[in-house]
Amino acid sequence: MPIVGFSMKIISAVRKRRPAGRIDINSTPKIVSVEKAEVGFTKREESLDIGFEFITEYKPDIAEIRMAGNVMYLGKKVKEGFEMWKEKKKLPQEVEIEVKNFLFRKCLSMGIDLSQQMNLPPPLLFPRIMPKQKEREADLRYIG
Repeated sequence: MPIVGFSMKIISAVRKRRPAGRIDINSTPKIVSVEKAEVGFTKREESLDIGFEFITEYKPDIAEIRMAGNVMYLGKKVKEGFEMWKEKKKLPQEVEIEVKNFLFRKCLSMGIDLSQQMNLPPPLLFPRIMPKQKEREADLRYIG
């Protein structure tokens, strides 16, 4: 995995009012900065220090969970990623997908705990087990 480090700088959760009725929950990762860095103890390797924001909004105007920090990316596209960021403020698709998928896993896991402490619904749906419906008698008597 090209993600070799993760650190948080900001974690905030604000509940503006009690959840009631229909709630739309939207989580969005955003890459806000990219810098060159070096990682490793004996062998120093170039990496990308990627600054991020991860915001989960509870709408309409119910709450917000905000996280910000850095991810260290080490992979084949480090130089290309840094140059592309300088020119276009974008990362190569392969790098962006890897980083954002990592952020979804990490930040939504943390968001579950924060939402519980704030008395909010979790930011993602959990599977639910439902009882089987009884087969209808008519279906049992069918002879084909």
